[in-house]
Amino acid sequence: MPTPPTENVGTQLMFENDQVRVWDLALAPGESLEKHIHRTNYFFIVESGGLIRFSNPDDPSDYRDVQFEDNQVTFREVGPEGKIDNRLTNIGTKRHRNYVIELKQAKQ
Repeated sequence: MPTPPTENVGTQLMFENDQVRVWDLALAPGESLEKHIHRTNYFFIVESGGLIRFSNPDDPSDYRDVQFEDNQVTFREVGPEGKIDNRLTNIGTKRHRNYVIELKQAKQ
């Protein structure tokens, strides 16, 4: 049975209202954030970039490494089925930190 994703897209929820949810995602070398699911469009702002491994918790041979850069800003669109990110592990030598801003659906 596959590992289910958590709803926590960061290491600490910093702020939430009816329009946005803001997460801190801080990982020291060797630390991980478990497999998680994004349910709305979001963007992230990298404060301190690091080398992050995205690995499938059910198949350790299934992974990709991504180098994030200081001050990088990236926007992601999320479809109705959501977007799953596998486990994130800081495999670099310095702390990685970014802020994830989830955009909640506008009220009609």
